[in-house]
Amino acid sequence: MNAWVRLEFDDPRVEPARAVLAREESAGVRYRIPADFSPYDAVMADEILELQERVLGAFRTLVPPGERLAVIDPEDHHPPLLFDPHVPFEKGASREALWGYKLYVEPAWTVGLLPDGDSWCFVGPDFTWEARYLVTRPSELVIRGSRLLSTLDLESLRLLKRFEREES
Repeated sequence: MNAWVRLEFDDPRVEPARAVLAREESAGVRYRIPADFSPYDAVMADEILELQERVLGAFRTLVPPGERLAVIDPEDHHPPLLFDPHVPFEKGASREALWGYKLYVEPAWTVGLLPDGDSWCFVGPDFTWEARYLVTRPSELVIRGSRLLSTLDLESLRLLKRFEREES
């Protein structure tokens, strides 16, 4: 079984997730990512891996087995995906594939958890929470939904301490 499934742009399974993108009223946290940050910085690899592991753990806690998250590009540059966090896609993947891009190596994270030139939004199957990774100027990470926020324990993530935090 594959953790990542590519869909067509007009797949009806992602329409409810697109509606979440238009919703700005829900409470959340926004982290402004410095212009000089790179998700492939070897100096911060441990911190980037810690963030990815924590987010994956939260997804596995919040998404019931057999269900998938919708993963959409808010700008529609890339087709949407469905992601099953329960498939152990990270097993056997090299450390480099998990935290950064290496030429000719497909990363274990088909869609990165930090902006690297493309914006992505992970939307929970019940559409009550989301994690957006935006490459607007400046790049930012936006996490909404009380269940996701309480599961992540953002205060303890070392990487996020490098970013400016705003409550919304």
